Amino acid sequence: MTTVVDYNSERSWHFLDLVDDEVGRGELEEAGNKLWGAAAHAIKATAERRGWPHGAHSDLEEAVMRLIDDEGAPAILYIYYTSASWFHARFYGGPPDGTAIRHSEAEMAEFIRMLENL
Repeated sequence: MTTVVDYNSERSWHFLDLVDDEVGRGELEEAGNKLWGAAAHAIKATAERRGWPHGAHSDLEEAVMRLIDDEGAPAILYIYYTSASWFHARFYGGPPDGTAIRHSEAEMAEFIRMLENL
């Protein structure tokens, strides 16, 4: 049986894997939103493991801040979070640059790995 943590962990990597295809098709809004989805699901998995709320955007930011402030996680997690959140916001405000998306893929992979190891 798949747990909520397993589901969100799998989805985070799944969304990250879709980014290149979206950029290749010129679907830059979708590619940016896939980066956000990857980050959001990784945070949700981490929050679920701790019994923290994760059903709203504000819950996700709060979880990242709790990891940093209460558990001593590296502060770069917040930078990665804000980057992912920026791509999500760009879905509504015009497409991000494909090069920016591709550069951010490695950051999102690192973000996911860091969260998985906490």
